[in-house]
Amino acid sequence: MYLYLKMSQQGAIGQIKKDTIIARKALSSYEGTEFDEMMPLATRVLGLSGKHFAVVLGPAVLSSLPALALIVWVSNQFGVAVPAAGTKILVTTTPSTQLVWSDTVSENDMGYTVDWPAQNEVLTARGEDGNQLFQLGAGTAALIHKKTWWNSLIANPAGYLPESGTLELVEVQLPMQQFLPWGPDWLRDWAGLFFITLLSASIGIKVIFKIH
Repeated sequence: MYLYLKMSQQGAIGQIKKDTIIARKALSSYEGTEFDEMMPLATRVLGLSGKHFAVVLGPAVLSSLPALALIVWVSNQFGVAVPAAGTKILVTTTPSTQLVWSDTVSENDMGYTVDWPAQNEVLTARGEDGNQLFQLGAGTAALIHKKTWWNSLIANPAGYLPESGTLELVEVQLPMQQFLPWGPDWLRDWAGLFFITLLSASIGIKVIFKIH
């Protein structure tokens, strides 16, 4: 909100809002039936709305970047829970790939059911050629993929798949951390609490400091 306040043209936005209110009142109070007379009033309202959108778009997008980075970090830190050693976890691959595991696992139509490794231990998956593809237990993440440009900023805790391999994605069905003992599932995990707090704080700051 501070970045938005500093980057946006608050004076211009305030004036556009005032002009929009006047234009809407003029349109709503028009009692005539002539389309040619009503059209300029409607065009005025639409034009001001478009102008308002254009003025706030850039500052809003740029000022949201810190929040987007924070969302990724919070998701990594408070998203999935580390299962207890021996917990049965389903692992699926895209595309479907024959894997060679460092420990006994069971294969089914959906993928592989593995026993989650103990602390300080890892479960390694290799391709049929013997090359290592990924490990479970080294870091906790629901998705393992090839490294992308944004991973230079936010790393994947579980590592990455080999760039030259055909395996594109590994989905590990880990349990989500829950912070509330009641309510729907979307409210119990990090996302519900984070976005409710984010929106409430943003609206509060906007109202208190009269940010347009």
